[in-house]
Amino acid sequence: MADTHGQTPTRHREYSLILAAAAGVALLLPTPDGALWPVLLNLSAVSSILWSAFSVVRHADVLAHRYGEPYGSLILSLSIVILEVGMIATLMLTGAAGETMMRDTIYSVIIIVMSGLIGLALFLGGLRHGSQNFNFQGIKHYLMSITPLSLVVLALPTAIGGEGPGTGQLAVIALACAFVYYMFLRIQTVTHRRFFLHEHEDGDDAGHGMPSRHSTPRHFLFLGIHLLAVIGITKLDSVPLAQVLKLIDAPPALTGFFVALLILSPESAAALGAVMRNQAQRAMNLMLGAVLTTISLTVPTVVAIAALTGQKLTLGLSVPNILLLTATLILCQTSLTGGRTNAHSGSAHLILFAVYVMLIFS
Repeated sequence: MADTHGQTPTRHREYSLILAAAAGVALLLPTPDGALWPVLLNLSAVSSILWSAFSVVRHADVLAHRYGEPYGSLILSLSIVILEVGMIATLMLTGAAGETMMRDTIYSVIIIVMSGLIGLALFLGGLRHGSQNFNFQGIKHYLMSITPLSLVVLALPTAIGGEGPGTGQLAVIALACAFVYYMFLRIQTVTHRRFFLHEHEDGDDAGHGMPSRHSTPRHFLFLGIHLLAVIGITKLDSVPLAQVLKLIDAPPALTGFFVALLILSPESAAALGAVMRNQAQRAMNLMLGAVLTTISLTVPTVVAIAALTGQKLTLGLSVPNILLLTATLILCQTSLTGGRTNAHSGSAHLILFAVYVMLIFS
């Protein structure tokens, strides 16, 4: 079935599946003695994960071209979150994830995106285009959802003290996340879809996504296969990963940071590419959509897994990290709700990201 939405066919082959299969075979081989072997296994696993993750983006990008905004960004955001939830779940089920894994990953995604990635996007976009415009009404709804959920999930447990939220409180937090996301999706795709479009980016020639001669079901099929490949390699790599982290005496938060970097790498490339093409609205949909979807879907899923497996979850951040989270949310409210940005806005975000990296190792 030909794609009637574009003229240039894609001729990509699924080399990432071959690489993922090779990495899986390597991870199943007997482990020789020595510290170098886990490092080599992790390098092969990370390479296959990244390649398959970028293949997820490639297929999602074709679907974005066919369905348009905001559905294109939504497909990509959901794909990335499936990657995240799958990776965290497999690490939990194999025992390689500690009780802070979900907290550290969600916190890392929020800070990496809302300080680092948005800061870099605004900085590079400002240098190239002077200033960029987007629909501030859509950004406002993203922040209206992200701000309360971030504080309830990551700051409130610290304020409660003790051993943190109990089973009933975790259930309420999970339901709140799911409900907020449902209401947001209703706004984004049904009642106020125009809030997430920009007048100069919503035409057929806006460059959203890429055309392909292959059928839509084929792209959905391979998108799912690559998602499963990433999750499968993560499961097989959990033991070598734990060995490497123990070998380098890594701080606990570093695991969540690495997971967040892996799952965000393809979406980061897509968002920065959109910014450089002066498509700030699409970039914001991608970046803020990743944060909101991460919180809203990861928390209910992981809470359910923890309840079924009897694992303990720790949600509350330390006071310095809560201050950094609060500063990041306030900065986004200041820099993004005006609908117009420049390089100076980006530099302020990047300063907070540098502080975050410092706190990981302090």
